[in-house]
Amino acid sequence: MLQQDYPHFEILVADDRSADRTAEIVEEVSRRDPRVKLVRITHLPEGWTGKTSALQQLQTHAQGEWLLFVDADTRQHPSSLAVTIKDSIAHQTDMLSVMPALDMKSFWERVVQPFAAMCLMILYPLPRVNDPKRRDMGFANGQFILVRRRAYDAIGQHTLVKDKFVEDVHLGRLIRERGLNLRVAMAPDLVSVRMYASLQEIVRGWARILYSGVDMKPGRLWMIQALILIFSVLAYVVLGVTGILILMGKATPFVWMMFWLGIAHEVLQETMFARIYHTTRSRIDYLLFRPLAVGVMLYVVGRAIRMCRTHAVTWRGTTYDSRLQSQAK
Repeated sequence: MLQQDYPHFEILVADDRSADRTAEIVEEVSRRDPRVKLVRITHLPEGWTGKTSALQQLQTHAQGEWLLFVDADTRQHPSSLAVTIKDSIAHQTDMLSVMPALDMKSFWERVVQPFAAMCLMILYPLPRVNDPKRRDMGFANGQFILVRRRAYDAIGQHTLVKDKFVEDVHLGRLIRERGLNLRVAMAPDLVSVRMYASLQEIVRGWARILYSGVDMKPGRLWMIQALILIFSVLAYVVLGVTGILILMGKATPFVWMMFWLGIAHEVLQETMFARIYHTTRSRIDYLLFRPLAVGVMLYVVGRAIRMCRTHAVTWRGTTYDSRLQSQAK
C-alpha cells in the first residue's frame, strides 16, 4: 500500500489482539513513514465479530473523504487506489468493490478455489449485483471495499453489520437498500489475494462464507448443492453407466445418444471452467482435478447447511455460538 501512486492517503492498521510481531513491525514502519498508523485493539465487545469490531474502531481514526477497507492478505498494484477512485468518480459510485486474482500456491488451493469462487458468483451474479433496480441483490467483497465517507456514515458504518461473519456482503446490501450507487467489478490486474493455504482452511473458510452469505438460511445452499450434483456429478454417472453398457456390448441407440450427450456436456463444462480459471488467474492444467473440487465443495456446502442449524462458527481463533446469531435476530 505504501507504493500507491495516489497523491494523498493514510494507512491505518489494526492490531487486534495478535500474538505475533504485528504491532512491532507496524510501529517500525510508521517511524519511517508517517502515513502509517497503528491502532491497538485490546478486547472484543459483546455482540460483535472480531473483524467488524476492528474495522469500526479503525474508521474512527480515518480523516479522508474516501475509506478503503482491505484485508491483510491482499496485494495491491501501485495504481489500484488511483484507478478505483477515478472509476468511482466517473461512475458516481458510492461503494466500489472489486474481485481480485486468486493467488494460489498449494495443490488444494489450485483445485478448489476457482470452483468455490464460482459457487459464490452463482449466489451473487454480478449483472444482478450491479443492477440498481435489484434492491435485494447487494454484495461487496471485503478484500477491497472503497466507499465514500458520507455513504458509509449514511448506512450506519459497521454498527449495523457488527454480528455478521461476511460483513462485506451485508454492507453492499445496505448500500443498495438505501438507494446508493453500488458497483462491483472484476479487477485481477489491480488486486490479488491468497485466501487460504491448506485444505482445512479452505473447508472452514468457505463454509463460513456460504453460511453467513445466505443469512443462515439453508434454502439457497440446497440449490447450490443441487446444481453441483446436476451439472458436475450427473454427467460422470451417465458416462460411467453408458460406457459400461457399451463395453458389455449392450449399446442401444438410446445408450449411444446418452453417452454422446454426456461427452458434449463435459466439453461445455470444461469450456466454462476454462474461462473461470482464466478470470481468476488460475492454472488451466488444474482443470484435470475438477472432480476433486466437486467432491470438496459438496462437503463444504453440506457443512454450511449444517452450520445453519448449529450456528457454531470458529473464526480467526475466536469461537462464536448461537447467542451471537440470536442477538442479530
